[in-house]
Amino acid sequence: MNKIYRAFSPKNRCGYSLPLPQALPGARLCRAFSPFLPIFLFVLLLFQFGCSEEIVVPETETGVTLLLAPLRAATDDADNLPAEYNILNLSIFLTDAGSNTITDKFVNQPFSAATDVSIMNCKLVNLPTELSAQPAKDVYVIANFDNVAAMNAVQTVDDLKALQTPTLVTPNILTTGRGLPMFGETDAVDFSTATTDNPPSVMLIRTCAKIRVTLTFPDATWVGTENMFVIENAPAYTYFVPNSFALPSTAFFDYPRIMFSQNSPQEFVSTTYIYESSTPPRLHLYTTVNGVAKDYLANSNFPLPVRNYLYDIQIQILKPLPTTSTAK
Repeated sequence: MNKIYRAFSPKNRCGYSLPLPQALPGARLCRAFSPFLPIFLFVLLLFQFGCSEEIVVPETETGVTLLLAPLRAATDDADNLPAEYNILNLSIFLTDAGSNTITDKFVNQPFSAATDVSIMNCKLVNLPTELSAQPAKDVYVIANFDNVAAMNAVQTVDDLKALQTPTLVTPNILTTGRGLPMFGETDAVDFSTATTDNPPSVMLIRTCAKIRVTLTFPDATWVGTENMFVIENAPAYTYFVPNSFALPSTAFFDYPRIMFSQNSPQEFVSTTYIYESSTPPRLHLYTTVNGVAKDYLANSNFPLPVRNYLYDIQIQILKPLPTTSTAK
């Protein structure tokens, strides 16, 4: 029997119902999503914001502070892992306000961590230019992208919009170890009025969604082993700038099988990341119950992966009802 299961979870996570497709018999599935907390990038002149020491910069440089901070929760929260904030490299692009032409770019600009450990994920960088006397600037930031040639080739905002995130090829999938690709922008930044009390800011947003799948076997006599799932029809890449272009049909592939970790005797959990896409993926579940291999395909009303969102997928596999026969 198909069932409708509604779920609500904390932290302003939206709850909504999902009817199970016929291809997933004997199971119940629910899903929920919440903002996958963003990162703030604070750009300052001359002084380190939120940290304990003054930055001394020559007149030919502009000091920039990158403060990577969550919006609502600490990074050790279960939905907000420190590794999801990793910045391995970053590049900054500037245009005059409203212009399409890049006036300044700083590709793989060196940065360092803040000395004040109470400031979460604070990064510091000096740009080798003086901006305080220049017109207002639109600021674009790309993080965790190591294609230096592609970024050096950027001359316009249109070029930025055409930049694709690193392409995934099986068996590679998105992982925090490689740094989740991020993008952020702020328009019309007036560097001449920047202060430590009122810094201009750029919010860095991950270009991927986070998907957490929880698999439960309510009946203790019907518990699967070798539990795995596959994300099918996952985008191999997306664009750093949101809503730049639609992905072609050739841009999709299937993740390799992902193992579940056992949370309790009857509950298993796994987390993965998937690029933003306008095409819904499919979830294929594999398990072995009482020595019999089984697989289930959930391909109806699966959520679109929106960048920087967490999706909770709850699946229950129910023990089949005993069959009965009528004597003649």
